[in-house]
Amino acid sequence: MRGRTLVELLVAITLGVILMGVLIATYLSTGVSSRQVTAISRMDEDAAVALNLISAQLRMAGFSVPRSGVAPASALVDGVQTLPPDRNFMGLGIRACDAGFEKSTVPFDELACASGTSGTAAFSVRYEGAKQDGKDPYQYLLPLNEDCLSQAVKDDQFTMGSLGVAYPLVESRFFVVSGSTRGTADLACAGNGNAALTRQPMVQNVQEMRLRFGVASDDQSSDVVQYLDNAAGVDALGADQVQNWSRVVTVRLCLLMRGAEPGPADAGDRYLDCDGGEVSASDGFLRRAYFTTVALRNRGGIAATAP
Repeated sequence: MRGRTLVELLVAITLGVILMGVLIATYLSTGVSSRQVTAISRMDEDAAVALNLISAQLRMAGFSVPRSGVAPASALVDGVQTLPPDRNFMGLGIRACDAGFEKSTVPFDELACASGTSGTAAFSVRYEGAKQDGKDPYQYLLPLNEDCLSQAVKDDQFTMGSLGVAYPLVESRFFVVSGSTRGTADLACAGNGNAALTRQPMVQNVQEMRLRFGVASDDQSSDVVQYLDNAAGVDALGADQVQNWSRVVTVRLCLLMRGAEPGPADAGDRYLDCDGGEVSASDGFLRRAYFTTVALRNRGGIAATAP
């Protein structure tokens, strides 16, 4: 029987090593690609959940069913006394700050913006909810009297002026907070169904929240005439806080999401932030910015005075 020469053995071993290297490289490449796709898919899902939660609350900002027999509030618009539609709630429906609230558990009318620019945005919305006694003829038009954490707001949470009409005034506040144990930043919410306005995390790995505001020419128009890049621009519109914020018609929301785990080498080095600028990161985490625009569809009339 003839054997194999040393040259033949060396060629066979070389081919085997090359083939094994190709298989290992293919396996590693497939694993890296799979992990990257999984990380992006999770970010997409988390962003969709967060955007839906926030959008549902934003759409209701300032909502109150017009009613007969409710004394209308009045406001001065360019020196002219104006009467908005008769409804229970005529106060401010939305308030936001670019770097978060100075104190997040104070009453709505006492909310003040934190100083500096290093924080991420926060906002609060209010609207009239449905009573649970079943006696309100407008019950079918009203949203549930539950805040963003599904906590029930009392039927007599707010009383309307001299008429003494009691109704649930739902309030939800959204923040981005650092996780105490996980080291991540999370989307959190606090609602007035809890008297202490205790905030709870809702969606993990939300690194930043940014808001832009589409504003009308005055408190009565519903047509957007300009977009303001931040809440400070709304505060600087020239009137008092209530009149300024009652001009907000749409909100453009951006959430910057971060991957749950470090991605492949160099995968998270560069990304586009909420301003569309290219940013470098060295921690290896994937990041994506997600956008949506929400119309305050229940905005109507004038938010005359903060109740």
